[in-house]
Amino acid sequence: MTYEELIDTLFENRNEKFAAFSKSLSHSEYISIGVKNPELRAIIKEHKKDPQLLLSDFQLGKYLEVDFLYFGLALSRLHTIEEQFTFLQKEIKKAKSWAVIDSVPTFLKKHRFQDYQSYFFKTYQSKDLYERRSAYVIGIKHYRDRNILSLLPHFTLNEEYMVYMAQAWLLSFTAIKYPEEAFSYLSSISDEKLIRKTISKICDSFRFSQEQKELFKNLRKGGK
Repeated sequence: MTYEELIDTLFENRNEKFAAFSKSLSHSEYISIGVKNPELRAIIKEHKKDPQLLLSDFQLGKYLEVDFLYFGLALSRLHTIEEQFTFLQKEIKKAKSWAVIDSVPTFLKKHRFQDYQSYFFKTYQSKDLYERRSAYVIGIKHYRDRNILSLLPHFTLNEEYMVYMAQAWLLSFTAIKYPEEAFSYLSSISDEKLIRKTISKICDSFRFSQEQKELFKNLRKGGK
């Protein structure tokens, strides 16, 4: 399949209602063709080794699905986690939607916390908000690892919704495994946006008891 044939395939399988829905959620300038993620993943699986589908032919920054496929195919074609993280450090700024960023962890090979930690410290202060988001989203794969707690002091204040949402997402997962440590951290910071968003995610999760949820909710009332 050539890149031109790929574009034709995407438009042949478009769903206009889903395109409108996807566009409303993407918070970006991308055009959404309207192809669902399972179909995109099927394309990646089928054409992972397709010599005709060249990444150099991809025209990025226009269609949401094209950028999703670009990152999925590129990561799937790499052989080691070191190659994958090197690729991300070079290319991740080209992703301009949370929908693309959040797909990245699913294509990463199993790796050590130390591999992720290195990527985190190279990206968490990036000027590019989606690159900063990736630093936290990828961390969710490591929420069970106690080493994740060492990164909490580096959760710097972020006004951008897309970034502090990712921080809250990672914190809420961390609280599943380490509730006392997460509570202590939230009690120690003054970032109200991050506190409230993290507690909201905790309260929406079935992984916490009602007692735990009430404890965290008390922080929203100033109970530090």
